[in-house]
This record gives sequence, C-alpha cells and structure tokens, in this order.
Amino acid sequence: MSLMHSILSHDFVLYRNMRDINEIMPKVPNMKWGALTNAFPTNAKIKEMDTLFPHDGKWHTVFEEPEQVFVDGVRIWKKDADKLS
Repeated sequence: MSLMHSILSHDFVLYRNMRDINEIMPKVPNMKWGALTNAFPTNAKIKEMDTLFPHDGKWHTVFEEPEQVFVDGVRIWKKDADKLS
C-alpha cells in the first residue's frame, strides 16, 4: 500500500464520520439562519448572506478566500463586474 493510498483512505474515513453542522450548533429560537465564518462579517456581508440563505433556521459554513468563497462546501468564484463580458 502506498503512502498516497493510505492518506486518501484516512481522509475518506474522516469525511464519512463528519457530522452535519446543524447537529452540532445550538438551536436558537426564531433564528432566520446562522453562519460560521472564517472572518468577522461586516454589515454588508450580513445583508448579502440574508439574501443568499433561506430563512429556515439552519446553520451554514462560509469560508472566504481572496479569489473564492466556499458556502456549505460549494465553491463560488469572486468576479469583478467590470471584467464580465
């Protein structure tokens, strides 16, 4: 068994045992949505997330990088409006 195979197998086992964020995070009464972020959210980001997330009382993960954002594990590329054709 190669080292790469053992690493990939280990990652697969960890992924299969991961729990959903909504099982871990607390339930807040009358919560529209919740977000775990890697950066402190600004008022503009909160307004943007309010339009993005459904008001179903569930938690979401938001990991922001300079060129992309991962929302619940889905990659969203940041693009400038000037560069769109």
